[in-house]
Amino acid sequence: MSRPRQDLFLHVRSEPNPNEHPTLWEHRLKQRRPLSLNPFDHSGPRAQYEDTNTKRPSLAGNRSESENIQPGKAVQESSQEDVLTSNKNQDIVWGEQAPEWLNLFYDLAWTATFASLTSNNKFKAPWDSVTYVVFFTIAWWIWTSQVFYSIDFYTDDWFHLLVVFLQLIIFGALAAVTRGIDVSDYILHSPDSAAWEPTDIESMTPEAYSADKVTMISFEAIALVLAFSRLLLLVQHIRVVIYAKLTTRSKSFPWKLILVPISLAISTALFFAAFSITRGHGTEINGAKAKFYLWAVGIFVEIVAHIIWLQWDVRDGLSLKSHGSIVNRFCGITTIIIGEGINAIAGTFYALEKAPGFGGPTAGGIVSCAFIVFFLVYLYFQGAAPLQAVRRRAAWAMVHLPWLLSTILLLEGVKNQLLLSGFLNSVGHMLGATQDILLADVDETTFSSTFGYLLLQVGISLDDQYKKYSDLEDQYLSWFNLTALDDDSSGVVLEMWYARLKMTNIVNLYVTFMDNDTITDGIHETIFQYQNDFNTTYQDVIGIEETILIETTWQLIKSTVTNARYIMALSGFTFISLAVMNLIQSWPRDRFQWASIISRFVMGIAMSILLLLNIGKYQVYFAPSYPERAGIFNWIDANWVLPTIALAYGLQFIIDTILVYVAVWFTRKSRTGMAETEKME
Repeated sequence: MSRPRQDLFLHVRSEPNPNEHPTLWEHRLKQRRPLSLNPFDHSGPRAQYEDTNTKRPSLAGNRSESENIQPGKAVQESSQEDVLTSNKNQDIVWGEQAPEWLNLFYDLAWTATFASLTSNNKFKAPWDSVTYVVFFTIAWWIWTSQVFYSIDFYTDDWFHLLVVFLQLIIFGALAAVTRGIDVSDYILHSPDSAAWEPTDIESMTPEAYSADKVTMISFEAIALVLAFSRLLLLVQHIRVVIYAKLTTRSKSFPWKLILVPISLAISTALFFAAFSITRGHGTEINGAKAKFYLWAVGIFVEIVAHIIWLQWDVRDGLSLKSHGSIVNRFCGITTIIIGEGINAIAGTFYALEKAPGFGGPTAGGIVSCAFIVFFLVYLYFQGAAPLQAVRRRAAWAMVHLPWLLSTILLLEGVKNQLLLSGFLNSVGHMLGATQDILLADVDETTFSSTFGYLLLQVGISLDDQYKKYSDLEDQYLSWFNLTALDDDSSGVVLEMWYARLKMTNIVNLYVTFMDNDTITDGIHETIFQYQNDFNTTYQDVIGIEETILIETTWQLIKSTVTNARYIMALSGFTFISLAVMNLIQSWPRDRFQWASIISRFVMGIAMSILLLLNIGKYQVYFAPSYPERAGIFNWIDANWVLPTIALAYGLQFIIDTILVYVAVWFTRKSRTGMAETEKME
């Protein structure tokens, strides 16, 4: 029997046939979306081809779900009514959902803002973290409030596709204008400066003018974009209210649907007021503060309204077309955020690879980072209860803000600690190896080859150092009007040359691990003066200790060491956030579930107690008495910061795993005993 002839152009003139090609027909029906669909009305252009056997629940029960129902699976008619009447405010999925590509596209649009905030923030100063927290919270709420709307009221129409397109513009604009922004600008200091700069044209420097102009435009753009985002969400909710009024079969209007639009109207007015103030008085202290106050009040009003709205049941004959799940959306955004943290940590490997002194401590830090990331992901997705059994959606979603903030700040802290550890180990290796070769009794050829190779590892030329040593000898003779150097003078010149070499080593290694932008102008000036001014280096060398060299090194690493001071608190907060999420997600059913939640609380408190390591007489890394300095510095020197965090997450992983196995064993044992008792009876 011959096979049917396959012709590429066989159906060029064929008419559409829904019976022969039903899949293609259904696909076209979905693409033939109207301008706007009623989220409460089940009739529509595609109703005759939909499955009419599935009964849609009323809006009174759209926030209920049995713990056995999984997101993304259809609810069976036989159990649906029981589910809707017996459980309140749970995450249920039914009806036609938004396309996965559309949700992913929206999440990726938000990721542009998040990635820009994270990659452009150095996290070197306290205000860097404050700035990040402020704008991350705002961006997160823009995303969350839109998700809250979409899971209830999304319909497959051109209106919502346009909304997603506009959201892309919003997040793209935020990603562009939040780069290099500092919330303390115009409040504590002038932009890109540690102090207040003159603002009159005659006294203003070109650098100060450029920084002021960019910052002013950025804040105005941020204020306008945020106001537009609230207006866009308000329009969507007003549309829902209009459809509700047209659809309801009751004489009374479902006023509970008005709560969120009212809050959005208030916040929109506040955000546009913030834009007006920023545009007119943004460079004044009170004006700069006012915009943050208005933003905070507006977001707070919205959050309260959404929390109340998500707890209410709306009746009056209204029923939704579909209902989505926040669990999948928040799990997805958590994965994206942790992925950004992984990317930040992985970016340090290049510096670690090319820097000298790579050894056991650095390798241990890398392995610890891997364990930290893995256990963070595991503890989030493998909690005490399955993720689909969310009892209180609003509370569970809100706890994600501190969880996500603490997680990304922790991963950034882990990255900075890995860089600090690599920097200190490399500096120790270079200074130790340099001292060894200078004191070694070797011939000139061996000295030149060994020392030259060592210097090349940090970007220094041996010939250049010979020249600098010779120049120092000439400067010394000229400074003291001498014709020749005696042994003492030669020793001083050697110490000066070695001090400058150490400074060059430290600076080059710092730039290898950290960004050059993190070195302030003041430190740059000190380094330049130390390397080029004879008297500065001479006075530092003949003193009791090299004060300038030590102080400059401390100023370089101070901000990174400060991150290590509080990294334990961030780790502890992730444990506490996970425990709270598990508690909200599903009320504990037995002592084993309680044990898992309580152990996370205890672990979080235990990690926070490690903040006591900051107690000590000396709060600087280079202290007069090392035993009397804060314990945090000894902890850093021992390279135990990252392993301690990894051990904490690993211990929690072991506790949870043991509890699971014991709970299963105990349950099976109890069932066996009950079965034997029934047989005896």
